[in-house]
Amino acid sequence: MKNIDRRRLLLVAIAVVSALAASWTTYQVALERAWILRLDKSGLAIQVERGSALWALAEIMILAGQRFLVVAILLIVAIWLFRATGSWHPIGLVVLGTIALNVVVAAMKLVMARSRPISGEPRFLNPDTLGEIGLFPSGHAANAAFSWLVLLYLLSRKGAWSHTASALGAFAALAITGTMSLGSLMLGHHWITDLATGAFVGWSIAAAFIAVDITVKWARKENWQLAPTT
Repeated sequence: MKNIDRRRLLLVAIAVVSALAASWTTYQVALERAWILRLDKSGLAIQVERGSALWALAEIMILAGQRFLVVAILLIVAIWLFRATGSWHPIGLVVLGTIALNVVVAAMKLVMARSRPISGEPRFLNPDTLGEIGLFPSGHAANAAFSWLVLLYLLSRKGAWSHTASALGAFAALAITGTMSLGSLMLGHHWITDLATGAFVGWSIAAAFIAVDITVKWARKENWQLAPTT
């Protein structure tokens, strides 16, 4: 019980801090702070030439945040866990969490309108982009941050990973999200703050849903991570 309480507190802290970080970056972007503009413009320096080998590599890197790909991976793992344990709640976690994530991201995109990196100026509420699908926050970054963290949780809980293995898994999930974001910058798809805010949103929702999953009575009673795999 004490382990559950500590994990829940850690997850709630991650959810709250990530949500505050997303709110703060959104506020800074909306005000077009000078330092935000400089930060975003610095990302233009790592764009690569279209059709080059680096361009092809970057296109592979951003697959780690492709919604349909990462959701498909999560669903496959959730269904595998259902077949192995008889518990529906891994599927519920994936489906409800993914819906919540994309509703939040879509709502933010409707409010924010930014010039694309090709313009060279990260303007907010740019009349030229109003009415378009928003850049802010990055859906790819949000999906990557959410999906790889949830995948880590599902696999670690089923396998009863040690603290060291869980820490290494968390580092891997963070690295995958960072790699995906770097690929997006290389392709010129997003500004740095688009990607950072998207990641914060993804981590916040993932941590919140995982905190609920380890807390609610029906999930604890199932104890599905200890169920036989045959």
